[in-house]
This record gives sequence, structure tokens and C-alpha cells, in this order.
Amino acid sequence: MNAHSPRIRSVLLLLSNLCKETWQARPLLCLVLGFGIVGSLVFWTQLGELAWVGQLILVVFTAGLAAYVGSALTRAWIEFKLRERLLMLGEPDLQDHYLAHADFFETLVNTFQRLGHQQSVLSKGYEEEKRRLLSVESCLNGFVVEFTVTEHGRIQVENVDTSIERFFPMTRAEFIADWTTVLKHIDPKYHNAFKTALARPEAFPNRESLVFSTLRRSGGDAQYYQLTLQREAKSAGVGLYAVCLDVSDLVLAKEQAESADRAKSEFLATISHELRTPLNAIIGFSKLLEEQLSDSEMRGDARNISSSATSLHLILSDVLEYSRIEANGLKLDASPFDLDDLVRQVHALNLNLARKKNLEFTVSSELSGPSVVLGDSNRVLQIIQNLVSNALKFTDSGYVRMKLFTSLPSQGRVEVFLEIADSGIGISQTAFQRLFQRFSQASREIHRQFGGTGLGLAICKGLVELMGGRIDVSSEPGVGSVFTVSLNLPVAQPLVSAKAVKPIQQASQALSVLVVDDHPMNIKLLDRYLGKRGHTVSSASGGRAAVDLAQEKYFDLILMDIDMPDMDGYSATRLIRSNAACASRQSFVCALSGLSDDQSIAQSTASGMSLHLTKPVSFDRLDQLIDELSRKILKEKANGVH
Repeated sequence: MNAHSPRIRSVLLLLSNLCKETWQARPLLCLVLGFGIVGSLVFWTQLGELAWVGQLILVVFTAGLAAYVGSALTRAWIEFKLRERLLMLGEPDLQDHYLAHADFFETLVNTFQRLGHQQSVLSKGYEEEKRRLLSVESCLNGFVVEFTVTEHGRIQVENVDTSIERFFPMTRAEFIADWTTVLKHIDPKYHNAFKTALARPEAFPNRESLVFSTLRRSGGDAQYYQLTLQREAKSAGVGLYAVCLDVSDLVLAKEQAESADRAKSEFLATISHELRTPLNAIIGFSKLLEEQLSDSEMRGDARNISSSATSLHLILSDVLEYSRIEANGLKLDASPFDLDDLVRQVHALNLNLARKKNLEFTVSSELSGPSVVLGDSNRVLQIIQNLVSNALKFTDSGYVRMKLFTSLPSQGRVEVFLEIADSGIGISQTAFQRLFQRFSQASREIHRQFGGTGLGLAICKGLVELMGGRIDVSSEPGVGSVFTVSLNLPVAQPLVSAKAVKPIQQASQALSVLVVDDHPMNIKLLDRYLGKRGHTVSSASGGRAAVDLAQEKYFDLILMDIDMPDMDGYSATRLIRSNAACASRQSFVCALSGLSDDQSIAQSTASGMSLHLTKPVSFDRLDQLIDELSRKILKEKANGVH
């Protein structure tokens, strides 16, 4: 009874509304009807006493009353069902007296007409949306599949659009009946990943994608597809919606881009080698010339040649460095170093330039935590040097100040803040947007006045971000600039003081050196330079000649070029190291090459070389190497090892 009580109440409410409206519209009829009902009850009790005329009147009246009451009940029931249907259709604001007035059937017809019009509009909208979806589907270079995955991992295809037939040699019905038939057309190396992604019986991850390829058809290339999966939990398991798109053009474009990147890297490596080789000769011979000249003016000219060639070398190094950062080809070499010492080292290197410009050049440290950290000291030095060099370059009067801050260590790491402040020309707001972009400077006037490639800050930003830090700048034109580098570095063990280690006080000795290079000018330069310092120099113009000489004679030092036409330096070194009968098998082999990328350095180490130096050769570094090697040989002789 409780389940039907709302319906009964609704019907009774409709009947009461109907009676109320009839009384308000036709009260006389209601009175006659009331008296008729009372009279009928009296007549029915006296039916046997009435004459036939009275009985006839009573029957007619009862039939009319039944018809009236029946129509009212029918009308009430129709109104109830119609109201229920309208509510199901979402008809808003239905009032209790709705359809209960005198124009019931007119209102009923109007309602059906209105609903019919709405249905027509909805049907047109549906057809339009269906047409639009079909148009989108025809433009979509792929197809959509709806799966259901049970809690036991069973996969069932609920629906798939017919576009699948454009991409795989199978029908829609075949795929729905057994989806695994598509695996016959997919490269087997993707099968496991494909099955794992589809058969996962949980709704996590919510979204994932994988790229796979088809088997190569005769006379054609494999097609590549990206399958994107969207999961949602359902009572029957997991609903899986899959969009499969043909991405063959994108994969081809990616391969072409990678090929172009490789070509660029090879081009830069070639340019690096070809430019460094003549630069090596220009810088080297100008230094030799400067040593031999007694006239101060001519010595100045030789120094200018060397300085110009060094500037060209720095420009080349900047371009290559940025290219490596951009291609993610730069690797950091972490080792313990003292930040405070590093900052003061940069200050000492630039102090003479600051004095020439009459600038106040200071360095200070506020160390709340340790300054010995783990990181790539060479790259940190490069960042600091670039920022200090820029500050000195763009400051004609006033100051350049270096400040180092370190925080208290936390979880074995320390926050490092390095601030380079100057009173230089400053930077405008419009220049801020392109400040760290490659080949960019604040203005053309600045480029004409100060020169430069515009790569320094871009390299700094790339290196800082590679270390997981950030670089910020604040500036005002005519007032100055403040650059701040923020790094979070691991704390390292304190370094052993260099003063505590007593150097071996032994004089250097003359060495036998083999110079291997296919460029005659480089051989001549090293022969002149090393010969003037008392060393015995032999030369080889290629890798094969070097191997022959090394097999016959022992050399203390072999300076090995890498890129040579007959045999490269890697192969020559491997042959020297692997031949037990080779006289110079244990010699110190140093790569001396125009190739400076990490891969070339790694190959040098792998081939058995002891060190990799980059052209143009630094005579200071070469002197240091020879001095260390001489001391080592003298020590071995003293111990009876050599």
C-alpha cells in the first residue's frame, strides 16, 4: 500500500482539483448533480414502488452520472500519466492545476504538438551531431575502440568504428569477435607491451600511451601508430577507451630531425677540427715569435696576433659549447672542490683587467655552511668567469663586486648563492626578454661597441639549469646589474690542504717525444717549441707510421692526433698498447686533437690514451704535463723502476 500511496494521493488531488474547477465554473450544474445523486439514492431504495416512468428516469440519470464520473476519472488518469511522462522528459515547473481546466483536450493537443516539435528539433540536432562526428571521423587519421576488461584481465571489444578497416587488412566484425587477430599485423617486439597495456584489470594509470609499428609489407615501409588509452572503473570491470592514430609522418619527421641533428653535430665536429688546426699554428708560432723578438714593438705585434687568434678560438669554443648544451650532449663531471677558493681564483684572474679600468673589484664570502661541495668545478668556474667577464666588459667606472653565500647544510646538501654586481651600463626592460637567448645582446649599439657572440649568458643559463639551479638578474639602465646564481649542491668531505703535501723538488729532464699529426705545420710548431726546451722530437705524419716508430723505439711521451687519413689516433693507440713487443707500449700517450666533444674524449680514454688535450695547444698546459712526466720518470729511476 505504501508503494502506491503517492499515486493514489496524486489521483485524489487531481479529482479534487477537477471538482473545485467544475464548482467554480458551473455551480448550478453541481447543485443539480448533487440533488440528483441524493434523489437517486432515495429512488433506488424505493425502486420497487416507482412507476415505470420513474424507473426510466432513474436509469437515464444513473447512466449520465456514470458517464460523467467515468469521464472525470479518465481525464484525471490521463492527466496523471501525462504529468508523469512530462516530468520524465524534464518539463520544468508543472503546476497542480496543469491540464485541469475546461480546455483539457485543447491543452493536451497543444502539449503533444509542442513535444512533437521538440522531438523534431532534437532529431535534427542528433542528425547534425551525427553528421559532424562522421566528418570528424573521416578526418581523423585513426580509429576508436571501446573495450571492457574484467577483473580477471579478460578483454572484450564493445565497439570499434569501421575506420579500422582502412588501416589493417581485417573487418570490423573480425576484430570484435577476436581482437588478438590484429597482432598478426603488428611487429612482434611490441606484442608484450600491447597486451600488458590492454589487459591491466585496474583503472590506474588513468591514461597511458604507446607507439608501435606494423610489419613491413612487401614493397612498403612499416606504419607507426600511437595508441592512447583512457581507463575508468565500471561495475563489470574497467572500461577502456582506445584511440589509435597513424603517426607515421611524425615518426618520419622525428627521424629526419635526428638525422639533421647528427649531420649538424658532424659538421660542427669537422668545423671544430678544421679551424682548431690552423689556430693552433697561428697561436703557437706567434708565441714562439714573441719569445725570439727583442724589439718591443714587434713583440707587441706578435702578441696582438696571438690575442686575436685566441679571441677567435674563444668564439669557436662558445659556439660549440652552446651546441652541445642545446643537444643535451654535455655531461657534468662531479668531484669535490672548494667554492670559496674557486670564486677567489676567478677574482685573481680578472684583477689586472679591473685595475687597468680603475674599477673597484672586490670579493667577499658569507659562509653559513661548508664551502667544499661536490660538482663540476670546471663548469662552475666557466659560469663565474663568464659573469665576471661580462660585468668588467660593460662597466667603465665604479665597481664590480663578487659575493658568495652558503646556507646551513640540510640532508647533506647546501644552498649556494653567488652574486655578481656591477655599476655598469645596465639592461633595459625590453632587453630582459632576450637576455639569455642565443646570439642575442641588449642592442645593436652594444654589439658594435663591445663585440661578442651573445652566447655567454645563454651558456651560463644552460649550465646552471643542467646543474638543477637557476640564474636571475635585476638591472636598471645607467645604474648597473646584479646577476645571482642559485645552486643546490651535495656537501663533500673537506679537501686536504695543498700546503700539507710537499712537492717533489726535483728538476725536470729532457724527454724523447713522438709528435703524430697529418698537418705539417703542427709538427713543425711542436718540433720548434719542444726542441727549444731541450727535448728530443721525432715525428710521424700518420697513424701507421707512428705505430712503426713506437714499435722500434721507446718514447717518454707520444702526442697523438686523432683525425688522420690513413689510421686514426684511436686505432694507432690500441695497436701500440696491445702489442707486447712494442717498445713504447707503456709510454704516456696524450691525445692532441681539434675534437673536443665528450664522445671523442671518452673514445681517447677507451683506446688507451692517458690524457686528451684540445687544440689550439696550451703551452702552459703542455709544459705542466712535461714537467709532471719528467718528475715521475726521475722518481722511477731513483727507485730503480724505469
